[in-house]
Amino acid sequence: MSVSKKINLKDNEKVVDIIRPHIVAHVGQYFLGAIFLLATSFFMFRLFSYGWWGNVIYGAGMVVGFYIIFRTWFMSRKNILVLTSTRIVDIHRVGWLDEIISSVSYLDIKDVAIRKRGIWQSLFNFGGLSIASKSESFVVEVLNINNPAEVQTLLSDLGQQYKQDIKVVNSKVIYNNFVKIIPSLPDGDLQEVRRLIDEQLG
Repeated sequence: MSVSKKINLKDNEKVVDIIRPHIVAHVGQYFLGAIFLLATSFFMFRLFSYGWWGNVIYGAGMVVGFYIIFRTWFMSRKNILVLTSTRIVDIHRVGWLDEIISSVSYLDIKDVAIRKRGIWQSLFNFGGLSIASKSESFVVEVLNINNPAEVQTLLSDLGQQYKQDIKVVNSKVIYNNFVKIIPSLPDGDLQEVRRLIDEQLG
């Protein structure tokens, strides 16, 4: 399923960016899977010499190694932060068939905080991002993303742009509604409107 369908993209809403975990954050898990594969391959002939149970151990070691590597890759690809033109959507994959999707509008964002822990995150410039809502009842937490400061700035820019777009839309709605009621306004109100327009025009 595409990201657009998964997050139920609304009319006039577009995906701006998709943020994924930094690959360095999962090096340990990839390394563990590789250890299983290499160790099993290294002792392959000795294990085969032990008969059927050696074959079982060899097969189990290979399966575990491939499972760890594939699961790490799968989870890192499915855990993403989607930035659209109107909101933030966090897709958090907990298990193979367990997924949590949460979103918050730019209008409801109160604070965006960054956290880096340890030498690896400082060295490779990745870390966590916490997005708190104005109601303080909802927090989006995303871990191990690349260059969190840049994402923080992008969120601020998108939020400002969305607020400007909302103002423009509201102004157009007010204008259209005003134009519709002009024919029904009494002469006194029309004179007042004309006076205000003349003041604005100088």
